[in-house]
Amino acid sequence: MGHTLKLKKETRLQPDIAVLHDFVLDHYVTFKPQLSEFLSQAARVAARGGGNIVADQYLSRGGKAANLASALARLGARAHLIARTSRFGHQLAEMFLKPAGVDTSCIRTDGKLALTVSLEMSDARRPINIMLSDPGSNGNFSFSDVGTREMRVIKEAEGVALADWALNSKGTDLAEGVFKHVGREKLLMIDPGDVSRRQSQVGGLIDKVLRKGYGILSLNESEALCLAETLAGRRIGGNLDSPESHGVTAARILAYELGIRVDLHTRLFSASFKDDWSVASPTFRVKVRRVTGAGDSWNAGNIYAECIGLPDEKRLDFANALAAHYISNPRPEHPTRKMVEAFAHSRRNRRRDLGQLGLDFEPGFH
Repeated sequence: MGHTLKLKKETRLQPDIAVLHDFVLDHYVTFKPQLSEFLSQAARVAARGGGNIVADQYLSRGGKAANLASALARLGARAHLIARTSRFGHQLAEMFLKPAGVDTSCIRTDGKLALTVSLEMSDARRPINIMLSDPGSNGNFSFSDVGTREMRVIKEAEGVALADWALNSKGTDLAEGVFKHVGREKLLMIDPGDVSRRQSQVGGLIDKVLRKGYGILSLNESEALCLAETLAGRRIGGNLDSPESHGVTAARILAYELGIRVDLHTRLFSASFKDDWSVASPTFRVKVRRVTGAGDSWNAGNIYAECIGLPDEKRLDFANALAAHYISNPRPEHPTRKMVEAFAHSRRNRRRDLGQLGLDFEPGFH
C-alpha cells in the first residue's frame, strides 16, 4: 500500500492533549423494534392523541469533544476539555468526566447546557441513531471564547483535537484561530462532524482551514463524500457504488487536493490517505450495542496511537479495536489501553477480510 508516512512521533504513554469544544448531556432511548415498526407504533400513538412507547433509556456524557476526551483519558493521556456550558452543566461534566481522568478546569460556566436525545434502533441493514439536539453554547463557540488559561493549555499540549464544527455556527472561526496558533509543530486533528447539515458553509471551512496544508482530517464515509463533492464541484462515484467505496474515493481526493492526511473510519475498515500514499485496516466483527460515540472512540484511539508512536497500520488497528470494544461493551464506558490490547488479541480472528470488501486502496485518480 505504499511507503509509510514519516511523521514526528512522541513516545510518552501519557501525552497531553487539548480537546475542543463541546460537552452535552446525552439522553439515550433504545428501541428493540426496527425503524419501520417504531414509526408504525409512533403513528398509532399520535392517532389516538398521545400515549407511551416503552423503551430502555439512560443518561450519559456526550458531545464529540467530551467523548473524545473521556476516551483519551481512559487510555492514559492527560486530556484537557475546553468547552462552555452552564454551572449545572459543569457539575454534570465533573460527574461524568473526572472519574475517567479528564481535566475539566477549562470548561467555562457562563453558558447554556447542551442536550441531545439519541433514538437508537435498527433498520433492515444496520443499526441507526437519530439525534435530536439543542446545541446550547456549543452552537456559537468562537475563538474569542478561548481564554488565556485555555490558550496556555493548547500551546503546552502535544496534540490538539477539534470536534463538531457542524454544530457550531462559529466553527470556522474557532478552527481558523486554533490552526493559526498551533501551527505545524504538533499533532492537530479536526473532526468536523456531520457537515451535510451546513453544506453551504463547507466551502469556508475548506478555504480558510483545510487548505492550510497541515493537520489531520478525520471523517466517516458520508462526511468525506460531502466535503469532496464540495471541493470538486461535482458528484463523486456511481449510483451502484457502496458508501464505503464512495468514502475511499472521496478521502483520496481530499488528501491529494488539500495536501493533508485524511483518516477515514467506517464500519468495515479504517484507512489513512496522504498524497499518493494509503494504508488500511479491517474492523472487528462484534455485536453492536450502540452506535453513538463510535467515531469519537475511534478518534481517541487514532490520536493516542499516533502520539505514542505506533506504526500507521498498527495505529489503525488500535483505533479499530478501541471503537469495537466501546460499541460492543454492555456499558457505555471507554476501555483502558491494556483492555484495548487484550481485546485486539482475543478478537484477532474476528477481523474482516479487506480482500473481500472489493475496495481499491491503492493510489490513483481518474
